[in-house]
Amino acid sequence: MTIKLHVKGFSTLLKLEPQLQTTDERTLSLYLPVRAEGFDAAHYDLLLNHLAADHKTKLDEKQRKTMQAELTRLRTHLHLVRPAGCPAIAAFSNESLSLLSLIRLPETVDPRIEVGRPLLEPIELMLGKYPPALVVVVDKREGRMFATVLGEVIPLQQVTGQAVRHSRAGGTSAPSNQRKAENRAKANLKRVVEMMEKEVRSAELDRIFVSGPEEARAELSHELPKPLERMIAGHLSASLDSPPGRLLIEIRDQVSRFQRR
Repeated sequence: MTIKLHVKGFSTLLKLEPQLQTTDERTLSLYLPVRAEGFDAAHYDLLLNHLAADHKTKLDEKQRKTMQAELTRLRTHLHLVRPAGCPAIAAFSNESLSLLSLIRLPETVDPRIEVGRPLLEPIELMLGKYPPALVVVVDKREGRMFATVLGEVIPLQQVTGQAVRHSRAGGTSAPSNQRKAENRAKANLKRVVEMMEKEVRSAELDRIFVSGPEEARAELSHELPKPLERMIAGHLSASLDSPPGRLLIEIRDQVSRFQRR
């Protein structure tokens, strides 16, 4: 049995954490504002102790044991991840399902803890305000696609086309070589557009952010069909030259700034 929510885009989040569909009553859900001054373990320990003490009065003995065990797992995970750079987090723990998840949120929340099925309604409300987006990072040969969901970034497709080399040699062959390079770049970007169309349809994405060298972005925009062109929400400065981990951080931070405007 799965939870059925009614906001468009929730299926994109479930690509990141499919176990959140469970109705298992042994799941601990936690919503916390993130301390703006930076991570402080003592601050979060006090807050978690206060939340747990208040919530214990609503639980039977079995539920109290579940909360204590799952809270220990979440507390350890929180100390490892040391969340910062986002207004709030949602966290979920269910050891029987191997579920241990922390999701960055684009706006602050009231502290809240619950034992039962995953508490997803606050996330559902935020997805209504901050719909998932497709991020496309391109150059003339390659394109990488990501979905942004709330404060998270999910890698999707990667398209690698033919090498594009612009000849600097003169002579009668120069115009022909230039046309071949332009045709290869155009064919590569058309493949990126095809993958963009598939991702928009399958992942319920309402906005598109494009990043890459200006010339590649302009040529990609020229190839976009009108429905996709109307979905462009902005341009980022993330680059395919960045290491994969750094690229994810660049995308997350820049999309977050768009959301706060």
